[in-house]
Amino acid sequence: MEKQSYYLIILLIAFIICMGVFWFQFNNDVATFMIINETQVKENGSFSGMLMDAYSQGVPNQTITFHKPGHELGTLVDVQTDENGEFTISNAEYLPDEGNENYYGNFTFAGNGKYQGCVYEGNVMVISAK
Repeated sequence: MEKQSYYLIILLIAFIICMGVFWFQFNNDVATFMIINETQVKENGSFSGMLMDAYSQGVPNQTITFHKPGHELGTLVDVQTDENGEFTISNAEYLPDEGNENYYGNFTFAGNGKYQGCVYEGNVMVISAK
């Protein structure tokens, strides 16, 4: 075999290995992050967020859990992302007796076989409509 043929075979093998590594990284254990468009929302208002992967693509049909005002610590509520990775929380509750506890927080995506879990560190405060 000619020397050029060996180089071509080596380059072809290297290309196949690189494509396999890329495919594996793109389809397994992909990092995720969450963004939310508000830090405050008025009573009965709504706010939205998005679950994204490391490639800035929305992660569709996943469950996001969160804590809402008036629920005991440890009681979480679920919302599903849509086909674009977006989710909306409507009719924000304001409880006058809760004081500083009138917020939505602890937004968490648990992850699955393809995506790593993530947590949104901030809160969305609910303010009175009055």
